[in-house]
Amino acid sequence: MINWGIIGLGNIAHTFAEAIKEISACKLKGIASLNKSKLTTFGEKYNIDHKYRFNSYDELINSDEIDAVYIATLNNTHKDLIIKSIDARKNILCEKPITINDQEIKDVYKKVKDSKIFFLEAIAYRSHPISKAIFEILSNDNFGKIENIITSFGFDTKRIKPESRLYNKMLGGGAILDVGCYPLSIVNLIKKTRNENSKIIFLDVKGNICKTGVDDYSFAKLKFSNDSYAEIEIAIRKKLENSLYIKTTYGELKIPNLWLPNKKAYIDVKLRDHFYKQFITCDYTVYAQQINFFNSMIKNNEKTTDFPYLSLEDSKEIAELSLEWRKRLY
Repeated sequence: MINWGIIGLGNIAHTFAEAIKEISACKLKGIASLNKSKLTTFGEKYNIDHKYRFNSYDELINSDEIDAVYIATLNNTHKDLIIKSIDARKNILCEKPITINDQEIKDVYKKVKDSKIFFLEAIAYRSHPISKAIFEILSNDNFGKIENIITSFGFDTKRIKPESRLYNKMLGGGAILDVGCYPLSIVNLIKKTRNENSKIIFLDVKGNICKTGVDDYSFAKLKFSNDSYAEIEIAIRKKLENSLYIKTTYGELKIPNLWLPNKKAYIDVKLRDHFYKQFITCDYTVYAQQINFFNSMIKNNEKTTDFPYLSLEDSKEIAELSLEWRKRLY
């Protein structure tokens, strides 16, 4: 049995607490929040023993009863909590993005790499079987060369809230940091179907910086060194399709709702003159599957995550691409 602790009790922490109920091989043992009201409400809702309701992040991290932590705090706190958790020998599932600047990327990557703990960035769909299905389809030589990728992730917050984590630059706000990792992560996956050493170059970046100083919309055009292209679009004040389209020499792939696939998902596939749906099934909901996947890593002592599932190296590349995107926009 793997005992989990949640650090930070915002909305995504509730999602985690509901998802972990699906997995029999683990238990939500402890929670930590600096907000006593949230600690009480969350603890009562999920029946957490009072002695495992911590009003300090450090107390949960250093508890001998906790095997793995889910870091669900604000973006600007992730680096320090990751390092503290590693020092306490806790396995880590960390909400995206794992870091917000160049030095943090380097520090976290080295710390995790040199440790014996298991680590996973919480880009949930990359633990879902749909990622492997995309990889396998595109690895088929019958589809020819990947020519163009079009993908997006956007939602509309309706209005700007300066106090919100999404609009506060000091807290790691902005569309690129909040949702940019999703299209970047699919670009990371697709580029590896043919050429592990392919480089990604930003050809064009545009977007909007709102009154709080963060980006609320951005578009980027990228090129792979093998002459494949990608167009990615993200927003926190505009609803987008949140889909994936891939054009190859002899075919096309279309995936709706890629970022939150259901237990039964599908890919629309065109190969020359043939059209079909490829269905992908999963035993768990997407967030539960992520927990189950991470539990399996710990249980089977498999620190190196097999591609196409998300590895530490993948997370590093995604973070570096995110940084480059922001530099070009700002």
